[in-house]
Amino acid sequence: MFGVVDLFSSAEKRMARLPLEPGMTVVDYACGPGRYTIDIARRVGVAGKVYAVDIQPLAISTVHDKVKRAGLANVEAILVDTYHTGLHDACADLVILLDAFYDIGDRNAVLREVRRLLKQGGTFILEPGNMDHDFARYTVTESGQFRFRQKRGKDQWYSPV
Repeated sequence: MFGVVDLFSSAEKRMARLPLEPGMTVVDYACGPGRYTIDIARRVGVAGKVYAVDIQPLAISTVHDKVKRAGLANVEAILVDTYHTGLHDACADLVILLDAFYDIGDRNAVLREVRRLLKQGGTFILEPGNMDHDFARYTVTESGQFRFRQKRGKDQWYSPV
């Protein structure tokens, strides 16, 4: 399936736009089957950490399999049943939420959790997917949790307030 998606949206191009540095802690929120997780883990390196979070057991199982095949030790896949991840406050340099915001029932709860996870000076990157991008930006900024910084391609970059 993602092969078809990649015809229209290259995962490599998106990875090149992400502000990934060795040693960073990244939360791949609503990671799905880990389309970006392995690449992110390689880019943050052994000193970095990636938390792949999803509500679907099959997605988390797929991430576990990919991580094992890739021989990575810096990825933790987390199955959640609410929007709360169970991670420590201010643990992440970067939180990404790509192509899933449109499908989230309680967007304010997600935004509160993303804000809780981000370190001061961290970055939240949102790609709203099948949602009007202006409405997504309005939703995020009106939450009072984030300030809009820039748009790169379809990705919207935010800073915590």
